[in-house]
Amino acid sequence: MPDLYSDTDAPWDLLAKHLAGEASASEQQELHAWVTAMPERLPLLTAAIRAWERGGTATEEFVEADVEPAWQRFRVAADLAPAAPVQAAIPAGKVVPMWAAARPWLRVAAAVLLLVGVWSLLRVFLPPSQQEMVTVTAGAQRQQTTLPDGSQVWVNRHSTLSYAANFNQTARVVQLQGEAFFEVKKDHGRPFTVLANETRTQVLGTSFNVRAYGAEDSVEVAVVTGRVAFSPVRRLPTGSDSVLLTAGLRGVIHRVAPTAAVQKPIVDPNFRAWQRQELVFDNQSLEQLAQTLTRYYDQPVTLANPALGRCRFTGTFAQASLPQVLRVVSLSANLTVSQSGAGYILDGPGCR
Repeated sequence: MPDLYSDTDAPWDLLAKHLAGEASASEQQELHAWVTAMPERLPLLTAAIRAWERGGTATEEFVEADVEPAWQRFRVAADLAPAAPVQAAIPAGKVVPMWAAARPWLRVAAAVLLLVGVWSLLRVFLPPSQQEMVTVTAGAQRQQTTLPDGSQVWVNRHSTLSYAANFNQTARVVQLQGEAFFEVKKDHGRPFTVLANETRTQVLGTSFNVRAYGAEDSVEVAVVTGRVAFSPVRRLPTGSDSVLLTAGLRGVIHRVAPTAAVQKPIVDPNFRAWQRQELVFDNQSLEQLAQTLTRYYDQPVTLANPALGRCRFTGTFAQASLPQVLRVVSLSANLTVSQSGAGYILDGPGCR
């Protein structure tokens, strides 16, 4: 379905009908298509719903004289259309409707603007190119940052985290490319949302890891504490495409097509080793150990003989270099280590 609205022309009539519970099925689909066309539009729906819940029914709280000026101010500020000419004073006792009967829901939409505040809403609704954004980029080293709401984020190597400068005044939404570990500060009135490679992770207050590198064919969320809702941004017709993850569980969404999230147990004890800067191996197979070291150090570690993968290793390394780790592993498993342009190779008789 084509995008029927420009970036700066929000569908106020559809939004107002949605809030009032009067939108038809086709109008709900139209509003859903507009929001999901650009993930950055999610704060619009979040802020409007929050304002509606705080303010109650707009038609009961505001009169025509309040709503009309607010709507005209917003249209001028958003450059949607020229302001309507100001009408002459109305004699006392005479009520003149100022809204066309064909668009009655615009009155409700303007009431939402009054509830939230015209200028603060305008900053949220502007497209990303016109918003002031804050970006945290990690190159060869991980980066740790504190968000405006007090949440802590560790950004892994070659990863980028971005969020709007007015993050703490509007919706708590961040965008991630790569991998990051979050310790989210609880705020029951404002969910925390992570958008990463066509997936959405939403929480209230918890700690979890999101891995969403562009070169990989899936996005994975692993939960340490609390609860996390994980789903694709583009929802499936069945509606059963999201999972609720609790501590010790992970969710996976494959990127080939919009697919449902799959819930699995966390089996890799080192899924957050990059954030803790510590590797822990408990009777781990050398096959899994080599995969873990390759991912952690971003250097290939391979076994010269596939049979060596059945050998086991137990040990803990805190802030150790890859050569140091391989030396300990090789001595423990009766192996030798060689280095080439392609990385490191473990060879030898092994655990026969």
